[in-house]
Amino acid sequence: MKTKLEYQPDITETNKLICERYWLREGDKRSGFIYTCKEIGQEFDFKHQDIPSIVKINAHLVVLDCQCIDCGTTKICYTRSQLTRLDLIRWRCDDCWEALQKRRDQEYLEYRFKQDCLAEERRQTALEYINQCRSIQLSSIPSVTELNDVDKLLLAATIESIGAENLKTTVSLRDNLSLPLSPLSKLDEEILHHLFNRNLLILAPENSYEYVTVNEAQELEVDFYQAIFEFTYSIENLTSIMINAKSRKDVNALVADNQFKSWCEQVQLGECLSYLITRSRLNDLAPPIGDKLVSIFRACLAECSVSTMHYIIWKSVENAAAYMQKPGITRRHASNSVSGNIERVFGKIYSGSWSHNSSYRDSSHPQSAMAKIFFDYVFGVNDGSFYHTLDELFSPYRSQRALGQVSYATLGSTKSPNYSVKISLDIKQS
Repeated sequence: MKTKLEYQPDITETNKLICERYWLREGDKRSGFIYTCKEIGQEFDFKHQDIPSIVKINAHLVVLDCQCIDCGTTKICYTRSQLTRLDLIRWRCDDCWEALQKRRDQEYLEYRFKQDCLAEERRQTALEYINQCRSIQLSSIPSVTELNDVDKLLLAATIESIGAENLKTTVSLRDNLSLPLSPLSKLDEEILHHLFNRNLLILAPENSYEYVTVNEAQELEVDFYQAIFEFTYSIENLTSIMINAKSRKDVNALVADNQFKSWCEQVQLGECLSYLITRSRLNDLAPPIGDKLVSIFRACLAECSVSTMHYIIWKSVENAAAYMQKPGITRRHASNSVSGNIERVFGKIYSGSWSHNSSYRDSSHPQSAMAKIFFDYVFGVNDGSFYHTLDELFSPYRSQRALGQVSYATLGSTKSPNYSVKISLDIKQS
């Protein structure tokens, strides 16, 4: 490193010697200082704390091989720390550094302005599409008297769970911390998707434009987990729907309705899947949830209540967790064993080898609004979705005709998806 020591014109001989001692280095090494401040102070009868100040006032070190990368100014050091921390390759003088910061600040302001413009453009586009969609929906709202009983029950459950206090809009599923709509988040979204398609819920533009996109096929993609919706009926009609959902009704007609049966099946499947996910996470397991596992649950639920299934799930996950403790067994191996364990435990119960052990409802899996509406109020039982099979509930109301075997709908993955709704919109692209 090439350096040169420059002195103030009026420097005294003593101060000049102090400065020379202070900056003297072994072989011009950057940090190879020969004298310490304490040694210099002792030699010239000064406090060692005063030495850096004396040097700074009377001299400075010019670093000949270090220039500002912007203007070429040569670096000047007033203290040893400035020299030892110096970046010889990327050093900027104070003026150029300040100018750089100003440029960066200006560039950031311009960037933020462009981003805000793009965000506003996206917002206006989304609002335009949402309002087009609202217009289409508002022109096709079914009258309350035209609604089938199943849609009324779904709407009542939605009001009960995520209806806002003013009964004009919903709370988003994401922000709902009270009564769950259904046992499983994916089923929650399917319910809202169904009601949205029936024009019983419409998007609230200002609250939901961030959660709506329009793809190249002119499909409105809605994030049902975060979006907020408006109810299309008046408060009086909504109140009437809620009251009727909790009152005596024609159970025979509901039991004969395949839609009603399908939603009941999905509630019980949701109860099982939700409990399986929770128990597995508590044991650091992640069993694959797909058609195979759902088909196992479907067969089990045809014979066992959800209460019994919770015991089967608990036992199966505990067995898998114990299996994972064995040498050479990975988390993946143990997780994959869960479905086989469920089949084995169910088989022992079904064959009579084990008794029908039942569980009480876990406080972390409270009864949902949908379960109360579709089971408790319809059949007049307590927590019917948990303690009864569908066959037990449906049999007293079925006709004498031969009935097909109960078929549970596949819920599939527990991941929360976005849904696409095809809306015919004639909007010119700018």
